[in-house]
Amino acid sequence: MLIGLFPELDAPGGVQRAGRHLAAVLTEFTSSRGMDCRLLSLNDSPELHRMTLGGQEFVFTGCDRAKGRFTVTALQAARRKAKLVLAAHPNLAPVVQAMRFVAPRMKRIICTHGIDVWEPLGRLRRHALSHANLVLAPSRDTADHLASEQGVARERIRVLPWALDPQFEALLAGVSKAAPPHDFPAGRVILTVGRWLATERYKGMDTLITALPRLLTR
Repeated sequence: MLIGLFPELDAPGGVQRAGRHLAAVLTEFTSSRGMDCRLLSLNDSPELHRMTLGGQEFVFTGCDRAKGRFTVTALQAARRKAKLVLAAHPNLAPVVQAMRFVAPRMKRIICTHGIDVWEPLGRLRRHALSHANLVLAPSRDTADHLASEQGVARERIRVLPWALDPQFEALLAGVSKAAPPHDFPAGRVILTVGRWLATERYKGMDTLITALPRLLTR
């Protein structure tokens, strides 16, 4: 059995999108090898969910933000001769570490995303990260933070950029080149993509706006 642990799947957001990619890949991988796959989500509603991504259906169970239920369910799954657990966020690393006690031979992979590991985490999360078999980072910069801030050995870190949706190229192929609106400004255009939330100002869109007048003079 392979186990996937996710903070949330049925919601908007980059972490959630990356999680859906992982869930679909885990399901396809196990199905092709005649293995079982158990997917658990901490924050989704408690019923059994079915989702499809790129033609691949995957099924997961939500735990309705109940951390105790989520941990107990993960431990029960680990006892079923689980070979691998993949946690899609470092916040779930302590659950992965607890699963080690009921399935000591189970391999452990933990995914990171960026700001979640840029500052030193608590002792339990740091310990769980440093003892994982593999820690994934979407960029070399985040990989450097894993080593410097979390104490993860370099040989346990792999850089794996998050992928585009499977239907991305198909969507592009069906789109004709449209002319911009009549009042669209001339010249070069900068596109930024992100949520305008005060908690996400670290993404720097306001910094870009402040810097633009200086750039225009050059």
